[in-house]
Amino acid sequence: MRKLTLFLAVSFFLLAGCVAIQPLQSGESPEKDSGKPAEQGLLVIKKAAEYLRTPYRSPPDVPKSFDCSSFVKYVYAQFGYNLPASTAAYHDVGTRIDWKDAQPGDILVFANVKGSSKIDHVAILWKKSGNGDLAGSWIIHAASINTGVSMKEGDPNTKTGIVITELGLRGDGIKENEYFYQRYMYSTRVLK
Repeated sequence: MRKLTLFLAVSFFLLAGCVAIQPLQSGESPEKDSGKPAEQGLLVIKKAAEYLRTPYRSPPDVPKSFDCSSFVKYVYAQFGYNLPASTAAYHDVGTRIDWKDAQPGDILVFANVKGSSKIDHVAILWKKSGNGDLAGSWIIHAASINTGVSMKEGDPNTKTGIVITELGLRGDGIKENEYFYQRYMYSTRVLK
C-alpha cells in the first residue's frame, strides 16, 4: 500500500509538470496567463512541490523553513497574491466553496479540534480522491507532526515539514480519527 501511495503521489506530480501552461513572468498576474482556476491551480501545486522536504519551523525562516500559513502565503505570493501570515486570518480569505467544487490549488482550512470554529491549520489541495470524497484526497502543507508520505524511501526528513498527506489515511482504517480529516472545516478559492 505504501509503494502504491508513493507511486500515485509521484505520478501526479510528474503529470502536473507536463501541463502546457507557461509559468507566470515577474509582474504578471494569474489572470493574464489563464482565466481558469483549474489551470492556475496546477501551477500553484507545481510551485508548492518545489519545496517538498523543506523543514517545518515556527517561527519560519522563509523559504528555508515554513509553518503552515507561511507556506501557503509564500506559494501564492509567487503568483501575485498577498495572503495572511497567520492561520486565524484565513477566515476571510478567498471565496468559500463546497468540497465538491474544490480543485487542486485551492486552500483547505482546518480547525484546532473536531467541530471547533477556531482555525489551526491551512493547506493546499494537491489532488482529490478518485471518487471525489474528502477521505482519500491529498494535501500539500507544512506539517509539524508526522503525517506525510515519504517521497524517498527511508528518508526520515520527509515525514514533517513540507509533505503530501492523504486525508483519512490511518493504519486502523478508522478515517474519522485521522488528524486532518476530522478537523477539516472548509475549502476556499483565491484563484480567479
